[in-house]
Amino acid sequence: MLDCYNRAIDYLRISITDRCNLRCIYCMPEGVVVRKAASEILSFEEILRVVKICTTIGVSKIKVSGGEPLIRKGCCKLLESLIRLPKIQEVSLTTNGLLVKQYIKELKEAGLKRMNISIDTLDAQKFRYIAGCGELPDVLRGIDAAIENGFFVKLNVVMMKGVNDNEITEFAQFARKKKLIVRFIELMPVVDSRLLNRDFYLSCEVVKKRLKSLGSLKPIHAKSFGNGPAQYFEIENHSCVVGFISSISCKFCSSCNRIRLTSTGMLMPCLASSDGFNLKDPLRQNKEEDVLALLNKAILAKPPEHDFVLSFPRQYLMSQIGG
Repeated sequence: MLDCYNRAIDYLRISITDRCNLRCIYCMPEGVVVRKAASEILSFEEILRVVKICTTIGVSKIKVSGGEPLIRKGCCKLLESLIRLPKIQEVSLTTNGLLVKQYIKELKEAGLKRMNISIDTLDAQKFRYIAGCGELPDVLRGIDAAIENGFFVKLNVVMMKGVNDNEITEFAQFARKKKLIVRFIELMPVVDSRLLNRDFYLSCEVVKKRLKSLGSLKPIHAKSFGNGPAQYFEIENHSCVVGFISSISCKFCSSCNRIRLTSTGMLMPCLASSDGFNLKDPLRQNKEEDVLALLNKAILAKPPEHDFVLSFPRQYLMSQIGG
């Protein structure tokens, strides 16, 4: 389906839980979290019904995220069910990696092929500062397990000035060693935390300049790397591919192809949306025609571009919207 700006919407991001086993300072910092009752969260059956309705208007790609999706019991079974839907061409998972090794067999048996793993530092002490809990070695073991089992792995790194910006080239070298892709992501103002001001913001242009110490950056136009907004480059003479998601410094909204479903059944036209469309009520009233109508409304309500500014946090946590 086309939105009002002639963008084809074929990608649904689904947050299956607002819970997480980390407390990252830019996503779900301690003291900010308000847990939802189980009755407020969409069941897997309800999620599948939404996806089936979405396929009738052209959605063919699914990203499952959270919170941390792997902490929800039955996540791998949901992935398998999504992968088996006849009109779904691609299903991928975004995870913090802590539980990947534990569930790697089930993920592979489900038919999953692609995985994004969030990791913002390669330093164990800094990991505890950024993530609030958890252990870096568990994430690294998860990355290795995914690679060893043939998954296409991309690392997501949220850049923060004065926090992890001294690890830019180290991440590129790590990606080269592991033969995977690393993507550098600009900090986005989604939750009111101590990081959401200009002092901690680092543009992808700064990251690119620092990476040039390893070699010149050659643009790559390859859809095989993903369906999102990232721009990809090869570091010449370094055998490494890096990506950049420049949400603030270089808006990519003109090519946006997605809508977002929260764990509580709110359909969000945009990551920056303050309000969404409640699908949960009509789902539970078995009014699928109303769900389809709301889906159409949400797509037509997509703005021409997001209105993020660094000092204006939104009412939703990143963990609720699904990143």
